[in-house]
Amino acid sequence: MVRRNAQVTETELAILGVLWDRGPATVREIVETLYSKHSPALHATVSSLLERLTAKGLVTSDRRAFAHRYAARLDRQTFVGEQLRQLAETHFGGSLSPMLLTLVDLAKLKKSERDAIRKIIEEMD
Repeated sequence: MVRRNAQVTETELAILGVLWDRGPATVREIVETLYSKHSPALHATVSSLLERLTAKGLVTSDRRAFAHRYAARLDRQTFVGEQLRQLAETHFGGSLSPMLLTLVDLAKLKKSERDAIRKIIEEMD
């Protein structure tokens, strides 16, 4: 189960990114993807971070083989949606509308992006 309000560091997010992009992977595969090399220190660091992500409920591990394989429990879109919901709760009183309006106001959206947003809103009705 995913821990509600689990904070994720940049490095943990990078590891999740590897798992989202390539699917289940061993510690060695993750290290080589992130750092383009492998060393005992990097292996130990990534292994520790995977254990933290597992404790947060964001990663699962298959320990049947010698080299354990890790996988993200949530897809990227679900994870980002949860993060946005938490942001809305903590900074906007739980309301998504003010948060979205703030994002739209701050972003320099292209016409095609504005059109895509309008289309999504129209399809909701």
